[in-house]
Amino acid sequence: MKLFFVRHGEPDWNLVEMRGARGWAKDFAPLTPLGRLQIDTIANDYRLQEADAILCSTFTRALESGALLSRALNKPLFVEYDLHEWLPQKDPLGDVDAGLLERAKRTLSGVAGEDPSAPWESLSEVRERVLTVLNRYRRFRNLVVVTHGVVIGSLVGMRRLVDHAEIVPFEIDLDHPGPGPTLAEHTVRSA
Repeated sequence: MKLFFVRHGEPDWNLVEMRGARGWAKDFAPLTPLGRLQIDTIANDYRLQEADAILCSTFTRALESGALLSRALNKPLFVEYDLHEWLPQKDPLGDVDAGLLERAKRTLSGVAGEDPSAPWESLSEVRERVLTVLNRYRRFRNLVVVTHGVVIGSLVGMRRLVDHAEIVPFEIDLDHPGPGPTLAEHTVRSA
């Protein structure tokens, strides 16, 4: 399967912060005018024209980006919850303290190893949930996947943060038998 991962356009964090949004409520931030322009610009990229469909995260910044691409490319849009951003805390209603967030970010950067008992989502868990989503769309040969920088990096192995509206081509072989995808069951490579 050929994938074109796209990080959402630039979000308008100020809009939600001015209204006092905290925690997961910040994920309602729409795109800035620049973010919309970023997505409109990449919609002209020849690589995206061959897509059969577009998948996107439920977070507003990715959903708006996916909708703009769907309209520009005239491709069906599928919204998938499990394409959401990395969770610095698995409990969506719990309080996140700065120390916990800092320790979680160190695991993302590779400074600290993965701890399966940690209250944050490991990169392995991010990869597994994304592979589960992709497996449901195996009937398509070419997909645009609009999601978040950490999600893209966790699957393709990028060590740097993906830029807003950056296209990351990627190929994955999902044709392995088994009850559910695990990273070990799949051959993945950057295109």
